[in-house]
Amino acid sequence: MLSTKASALLLVLPATYGLSLVAWHVLRRVLIAKHIGSANLIRLKSGREEDEKIPGTAVICGGSIAGLLAARVCREHFERVVIVEAEPWLATDEALRVDGWKLLRQPRARLMQWNSLHSSQPFFFAGLQNLFPNIGEECERSKIPVRHWNPRYATSGALWRLPTYAYKKTGLPKTMFTSRHGLETFLRRLVLDKDAYPNMEILTGTVTDVLPDEADPSRLSKVVYRTEAGATEEISAALVADCTGPTRAGVKWLGRHGYGTAPSYPGDTLPLDQLKISLDQKLHYSSITYSLTQEQMDRLPLPADMKDDRPILTNLEDVTEASVASGRGYLVIWRKDENQIVAFTGHTGSVRFLASTVDHLREYALSMHSPQPYPDWLWGVLDVLEEAQDTAVVSQLKVPPTTYIRYARGTNLPSNFVALGDSVMTVNPIFGEGCTKAMRCVLALHIELLRAQKTSGRVLPSTFAKDFFAEERDKTEWLWDNTRVADYGAPTTEPISGESLSEGAGLRWYIMWLQRLAPFDDHAGLAMYSAVTGFASPIDALHPNLVAKILWHGLVLGK
Repeated sequence: MLSTKASALLLVLPATYGLSLVAWHVLRRVLIAKHIGSANLIRLKSGREEDEKIPGTAVICGGSIAGLLAARVCREHFERVVIVEAEPWLATDEALRVDGWKLLRQPRARLMQWNSLHSSQPFFFAGLQNLFPNIGEECERSKIPVRHWNPRYATSGALWRLPTYAYKKTGLPKTMFTSRHGLETFLRRLVLDKDAYPNMEILTGTVTDVLPDEADPSRLSKVVYRTEAGATEEISAALVADCTGPTRAGVKWLGRHGYGTAPSYPGDTLPLDQLKISLDQKLHYSSITYSLTQEQMDRLPLPADMKDDRPILTNLEDVTEASVASGRGYLVIWRKDENQIVAFTGHTGSVRFLASTVDHLREYALSMHSPQPYPDWLWGVLDVLEEAQDTAVVSQLKVPPTTYIRYARGTNLPSNFVALGDSVMTVNPIFGEGCTKAMRCVLALHIELLRAQKTSGRVLPSTFAKDFFAEERDKTEWLWDNTRVADYGAPTTEPISGESLSEGAGLRWYIMWLQRLAPFDDHAGLAMYSAVTGFASPIDALHPNLVAKILWHGLVLGK
């Protein structure tokens, strides 16, 4: 017979598990609403009637992806929208061409990742579908493939399980497979369509300053920019959006006029010059883009079930003592646009080399820890790419430190100033979350502008900037926290001042075992897949059942 204690334990354990399961489901709903905002994506279709729009001009400083999307949203709320972009050619028809992916060799002076591997998660594409109802037809017109999201992630060669069972009714979520230059040109063509959005325009110039409103210094009245000819011009502004990317010019503009300071800083508020934090992973990566003929594309020796997929391989090296010491590697090969294939290698530190040829790709693949042998067809794919070596465009980068301007902790900021995208936060590009982050910022802007319409009509309330930055933090700060934990696993990383690389070690151990389990367990595969779609909550990987499995494999079985 069981002892009294054993009997009690048998009763308590199921009850405890049941309670934890209920708590997990309740918390997940709360976190999805607060941090993901999936239910709000459809609200991107809504806007104000013409006679309800805010008088004046929304000035978007910077015309890359975040700037273009911010302009599209502001078009629904302001009488006029002006994008001020520094690169002159971006205001020409060449920057609006239908086949924008052919701009592979067009220099983009202010965007280092112009020719690097680019990923658009399904969350980002879902946002675009609501902003541009005709996006399917436009993708087809631009020969940009739209496919179900199957990135073919693998841990040291072991392919993660694809959770088709969880998407029986809807099918796997879709996204577009295009290059960075293809995506940006595509969005610019849609946003600057005069027939669809007549109140939108783009000016060539470099924003050099903002001017406080003389009658009400709590808001900005004008944007100052320098034209291509060197003249200084001003634009009256109802809203100023800093979308200058890693330049983060907004901090400089505000500091010049005394914004962001106060006699005291209660709670978690900080002065403007202390809002910035950064870390440096010492990340290096190389992207090689090949332009194949249709005959070469047809000869790619891929299995039948991969013929329609755009990703070919997305291999992440497992965490071992040797792989960490050499800068844990990544090898990715994806088909993009009509006939382009991008091969990517990346790592932290400088022990490994950056690939620039097919021979380098073969060598890099063999240098990675891979107990699971590569499929034979991979070498055949590399053979076909070698035939197209003369078309290769190579982009090799040392990624700058990732940075976060914590505007939500600022004080005394202009009520009509916002910042979006990389102007606020950059994260490790390996995770492919840049566009998802930009979409979350734009969604936060749209939601706050809709709220402002209800409370203040055709003017922005005095709390608008504060409310916006709080909403933006809710939607993006957890991305910063999660990627920082992963980055601290690289011994080359220079952490945030005052922090240690040991922080988050327990969570990194958990993620390591989750990735190891993903090729062999449906639930682990679902958790990892959900994370890379952009739709997962911050606790999807912490389901009680999954926690138990990982603890069992990691602590008991050791495999």
